[in-house]
Amino acid sequence: RLWPELVSQKQLESLCPSPLPGPMAAELVAPNGRAIYWKDLSVSVPGRGALLHAHSGAVRAGRLLGVFGPSGSGKSTLLHALAGMAPPRGILGGSVWAVEGHCSEEGSTGVALEDLGVRRRTAALLEQEDAFFSELTVRETLVFAAAFAGRPSSAALRDADRLLAQVGLAGVAHRRVGEHRSGGSSWNGNLSITTGERRRLAVASAMAGEGDADNEENKYSSSPRVLLADEPTTGLDAFQAARVVGLLQQLSAQRNCATVLTLHQPRASIWRMLDDVMLMAPGGHVVYCGPTADVLTYFQGLGHQCSLEGMNPAEFLIDLVSIDSEQAVCASKDAARIRALAAAFRTCPEPAFSSLVELSVGSCTAASGHARVGAASAVGPWSAFRLLLWRSLVQSVRDRATNTLRILASVGLSLIFGAHFGVLDRGGMPTARSVASRICLLSFGTIAMAMLATARALDRFAKESAVVSRERSAGAYSGIVYLAAKVLTELPTDAAFAGLFAALVHWQCGLHADISEVACTMSLVAVASAALGLAVGAAAPRGDRAMAIGAPIMVVHMLTGVIDPAGQAAQRPTMAMLALRSLSPIRHAIEALCISELRGLKLARNAMDAPRMGGLALITSGDEVLRQLEVFGTFESNMWRIIGLIALHLVAAAGFLVIGALPKKVRIAGLPSDVELAAGQRWWRCFGLRRRRFGGKSSAPSVAVSATVVVPSGVSFDLSGAACTAFS
Repeated sequence: RLWPELVSQKQLESLCPSPLPGPMAAELVAPNGRAIYWKDLSVSVPGRGALLHAHSGAVRAGRLLGVFGPSGSGKSTLLHALAGMAPPRGILGGSVWAVEGHCSEEGSTGVALEDLGVRRRTAALLEQEDAFFSELTVRETLVFAAAFAGRPSSAALRDADRLLAQVGLAGVAHRRVGEHRSGGSSWNGNLSITTGERRRLAVASAMAGEGDADNEENKYSSSPRVLLADEPTTGLDAFQAARVVGLLQQLSAQRNCATVLTLHQPRASIWRMLDDVMLMAPGGHVVYCGPTADVLTYFQGLGHQCSLEGMNPAEFLIDLVSIDSEQAVCASKDAARIRALAAAFRTCPEPAFSSLVELSVGSCTAASGHARVGAASAVGPWSAFRLLLWRSLVQSVRDRATNTLRILASVGLSLIFGAHFGVLDRGGMPTARSVASRICLLSFGTIAMAMLATARALDRFAKESAVVSRERSAGAYSGIVYLAAKVLTELPTDAAFAGLFAALVHWQCGLHADISEVACTMSLVAVASAALGLAVGAAAPRGDRAMAIGAPIMVVHMLTGVIDPAGQAAQRPTMAMLALRSLSPIRHAIEALCISELRGLKLARNAMDAPRMGGLALITSGDEVLRQLEVFGTFESNMWRIIGLIALHLVAAAGFLVIGALPKKVRIAGLPSDVELAAGQRWWRCFGLRRRRFGGKSSAPSVAVSATVVVPSGVSFDLSGAACTAFS
């Protein structure tokens, strides 16, 4: 891609001397409209081959393009490539542009180019799964979406009301979104929205922040975003599916902006709503892209005629590019037919683009007089932090079911602990017999609070990851800002529930330690474990993977944290085990509780216990027990170690979030071997060249290279030392 913000206008004019005629520009995109254009777009993965073969296409402003084909044809891959996203280790090829029409004061029509992408806020990607915060209302969801797009609070409220009316959700504006289900009443009587309403809410969220084109306050947002919807009809009945596609068609025309959606097999009513269609075959081959009215004529010219009268054209086209894998002979014929169709589409003299315009990127840029890119961030860090903090508070306070269950869990566990251990020494003077019970009670209580806090953090992080990833990919806020808001809202509740459990256990069992020290220790270990859950969730956003990583880590912390009541071990611990102990918040919490419980404790002797307890029956103080258990230090020192682990876990979580947001290495296709270019390297270094010195001054050699350079959104490069004057 050519990054226009790094190249002066004079250089652009020298590279692209031929202006685009006004009528050609107007044919693709009308004034104040936005079309999309892509050239030689392809996606490949080393070792797997091409997921999407190179092809070109365009969608005019105000038109709806439907992409359909059998499973495995690359529909979602195409949509993500248009949004500037690639699969892991994937290589993007070609160029994708948002083409915006404008009209000069003299009345001449021209176009301006912008890099199409989600982070550039020139496109909005609607995934197959609609992810929202379940406790927010429909209206609040749109208000937050508009606010994260940079709208002031009053403007965000107006945008939300306008979008609610536009997508037909005004009647459910005050209903909570709820979990992803078909709608109904929750346990407390709150109604959630249906699946069809969730899809319309996703469309409205994608448009939030654009503002009203007729409003003077909308000067910050010049054009609407291109909507890229990945199978928006999945999981909907026929009526709701047609309603969603009809809404996309209506919005595309009203906003004068191109819209692309993928469909598995559209019904006849949906087929008639599509202005243009793209037919894809298995293996990522594009066999047609053009007006819906011309598709049957095009394939009839290739010898494939829809013979059944009244048949849905979509069914005929799906059958045309499907492969019968169960029969080898049929599969071979189907594959040969698809190869022939793909070859015909590549070589045909544009019959499939009869009503679209093949643009020259250079001509577009020269005709526009400028080339623009979207801003990198819509709101500042402090504004984003306040929005995230408020949303997290609303989500936590309204989640009555989870809060009630957590209270019941804390109270229930404390009752079970009290019933199992009872009142220690029946409330009398402590004896040596109760030492083991005291250590077990404190150890199991600490482990329970640590496990509960970690599991909750992992679950919450996994539920929010889809929404947060979508908002961060659009540049709404950074991972550190999100983490800070999450820490301030969730960690105090973890500490409060752990403190409640500790207070109830202390009251039931009659512990010797001060109740404030027991509650403080339980609260800190819960916070440390929750922070560890945040770090694991940041490293592995998927819930199953996070649980697969977090569970073994907690088992190791539990193993290295439990104190052996037998005292000194026969074999001294290795350095590795000592290092693991130092990283275990459970270990430091148990030691702190044992110190608080046993230090200064006087134990009564009982000769009747000698046959069963041996020498332990002769111990007269808790200090002797601590020496036997090799528990040294102070209560305060262990508290500071837990606080240090909390800080370490939060720093690790922030680091994983930052690493996850770093731009991936750029893969450049077209060289003898693929070269990975890290962000910040100079262009001439990516070609394996070294600077040569002439007369004491360094200079870069002059070379001629033809390559396709694909740069992820948000990455910029220093061209001051570039050796090449043009790229093709």
